[in-house]
Amino acid sequence: MTATSIVFDLDGTLVDSSPDIAAALNTAFAPLAVRELTASEVLAMLGGGPRALVQQAIDAVGRSADRRRLDGLVEAYTAAYRAHPVDRTTFFADAADVLPQFAARGLKLGVCTNKRTDIAERVLDHLGVRDCFGSVVGSDRASRSKPDAAHLLETLAELHATPDECLYVGDTDIDAQTAAAAGVRYAHVAWGRPLADARTGLRSFSDLLSLVSTGC
Repeated sequence: MTATSIVFDLDGTLVDSSPDIAAALNTAFAPLAVRELTASEVLAMLGGGPRALVQQAIDAVGRSADRRRLDGLVEAYTAAYRAHPVDRTTFFADAADVLPQFAARGLKLGVCTNKRTDIAERVLDHLGVRDCFGSVVGSDRASRSKPDAAHLLETLAELHATPDECLYVGDTDIDAQTAAAAGVRYAHVAWGRPLADARTGLRSFSDLLSLVSTGC
């Protein structure tokens, strides 16, 4: 069946936000006097939302944090990232060219991300593609966040789309699990983390044009 709607994950799929996220983490961790995290390290941590990200980052710098301390670091990270969410964020591959083509074809486009909605919308707006999307649902707007199916299904509901007519595009196991739980077909980007089943990834977003036009 031909897809009439495409929903994307954001970080690690459509955009490389790792430089800005790494900078925000390093700002939040500055009082701890630990080494700075690199963008490449942080890229491998993305997908589970802010709290999971901060926990992985704390582990990476060799520190531990109880719940209260972790709460404080998540708050500090969120404030730092909200202040500078798009200083060095860029598109992956040919997203800037292909997203308007999808919209011109009348495809319904959405974003289902574990990033907070307001920050996701700022990123998309800064990159000039917010108007391409009929729905942007961050973890704060979902009743239950990825990998729970509810997050993706609620994004589809806002698009007035059904699972059988949708394709979800992501970069992590979390995205693949979310699609499977929601009964939605899944496409994995080649620059994402390898999946356990070794599925071949999309090399560019233009690959989706043929998938959409011929069915997938």
